[in-house]
Amino acid sequence: MVKSPAMRKITGLCLLAGATLLGGCDDDASGGKELFPPKPECSGADIVAFQGMPTQVISKLEIGAASDGFDLDGDGDPDNKLAAVASLAKSAIDDSFKNYSIVIPIEFFDLMSGGADECVKFAIYLGAYVTDADADGKKAFIDKGDCNDTLADGAAIKPGATEDETNLVDDDCDGKADENAQNVASTNTTDADGDGFSPATGDCDDRVGKGAALKPGGVEICGDGLDNDCDGVADRSVDGSGNVTACSPYDPGKADIYLDKLSFVQGTTNQPIITFRDGTISASGELLAGPSLFSVAIPVTDGITLDLKISGATITGQVSGSGPTMTIKNGHLGGVIDAKTADTIRGLTVEQIGLLPENSLLDATFANLLGPLLALPKAAKKVTDKYTGCRTPDIDVDGDGLEAFCDTDPNDEIKVVDVCIDGDGTEVKDMPGMECSSAQKNGKNRFPDGISVELNFETVSVKSIKPPRT
Repeated sequence: MVKSPAMRKITGLCLLAGATLLGGCDDDASGGKELFPPKPECSGADIVAFQGMPTQVISKLEIGAASDGFDLDGDGDPDNKLAAVASLAKSAIDDSFKNYSIVIPIEFFDLMSGGADECVKFAIYLGAYVTDADADGKKAFIDKGDCNDTLADGAAIKPGATEDETNLVDDDCDGKADENAQNVASTNTTDADGDGFSPATGDCDDRVGKGAALKPGGVEICGDGLDNDCDGVADRSVDGSGNVTACSPYDPGKADIYLDKLSFVQGTTNQPIITFRDGTISASGELLAGPSLFSVAIPVTDGITLDLKISGATITGQVSGSGPTMTIKNGHLGGVIDAKTADTIRGLTVEQIGLLPENSLLDATFANLLGPLLALPKAAKKVTDKYTGCRTPDIDVDGDGLEAFCDTDPNDEIKVVDVCIDGDGTEVKDMPGMECSSAQKNGKNRFPDGISVELNFETVSVKSIKPPRT
C-alpha cells in the first residue's frame, strides 16, 4: 500500500530535492536532513490520561505484507522490510494477544462527536489486564490460570496445588472440589452453601458464607478473582469450542482495563509517554496522525520481552462509528526500528535467523542470517573492502547517507556487530560497557537509520481505562 503524496507530506520526506514539505526540516547532528521532523501539536484539549473519550484497545496486530508499507523514503515504493519475517513473528504475537500479555489501550482527546475533525489527539498505553493479586505465581483471566486470585485465601489455591479432600474447595483449579488423588470426584452430596450443587455434583466451592456465588453455570464476575462458573479459571469463561465468552479485554464495550505504570512519564500518574498530537479525521472518516514514537512490549517467553520501538511512526485507519463506540478498522502503523533499539533486544532464541540469547537483534540482522532474509542492502564497496559482509538499513533517517553495521571477523563463530559506520564515514567500535550503536553526537543518537516496518491493526471499544493497580 504505497501512500499518497499527501501521506508522504505528512511523514516529512525532506530528502526529496528542492521539496519543502513541512515548511522546513531540522538539521541532524551530522548536518543532513531529518526524515521525521516533529510536527507541531494541533490546537485543542490537552492530553491528560483518564479525561478522554472514547477508549479503545487494539484487538488485532500483525506485521503487514511488503505492499502494506508506507513510502518512507519517497521513491514511490512501499517500505516494510520486516514483512519478510511476518510469518515467524505471527505465532508469538497471536499467543501474546490470546494470553493478554499484550494489551494496548488507546484514549482519544479533543474528538468531535462525528464527521471531519482537524485536531485529533490520542494516547497509547500498556495495559496490565491479567492479575496475580495473591502473588502465588499463577494469574487469573488466562487459559489454565489461577482459579482463586484473592488475598483472602487464594495463595494456597492454584494450578498444581495438592487437593484437600475435605475442605470443600477446588485447591488445584481443575474445576472440582475434594476429588481424590486419582482425580475421582467427591462423593459428598451435601450442599453446604445452599446454591443447589454439592461437591459430588460439581460445586467448586461449597463453603458456607463463601461459596454460594460459585457453582457450575454461575455467571462469571470479571475482576473478582473467583471462579464463579467452576470451569477451573477465575475471571474467564469459554464455550464448548474454546472461545472466550466472558472477561476478555477484547469484548467490545464490556472491559475495564487497568494501565501499567510504565505507560506514564516517570514521576507522573496521568502524562502518557506515547502520544499522537497532530491527528486529523477526514470527511470520509480516514484517521491520519504522526510522525511520532510508538512502542509496544511483546513478551515472547518467561522473563523476556521484545520492546519494539518505532520512530517516525505514522498511523492511518478508517474510523467506524462515533462517540463511545468509535473504533478503527484497516489500521496501518509504519515507521523505522533504529539500530540502537535493535541492539537492546536480547535474550531471544530464534534458530531460523541465528539469534542466540547472548546476541541482539542487531547482531542477527547485520552479522547473521536475518540481513540476507530481509534483503537489506550491502554496504558501499569502500566499507566492504575493509569489513567483509557489512549491510545497511533501508531507511536513511538523518539524511547523511546510510549507516553500515559490521562484524569485523565474520568468519569466526561469534556473530556480532562490533563496528558501526556513520553515513558521513565516521567509524565507532564497541568498547567495554558501550555498544557502538549507542554512540551520540551533539546530544543526539548518531545511528538513527533503521529498518522499515508496518503493522496492521484493528481496535474495539472498552468500557473504561483505569489507573495502575496499587
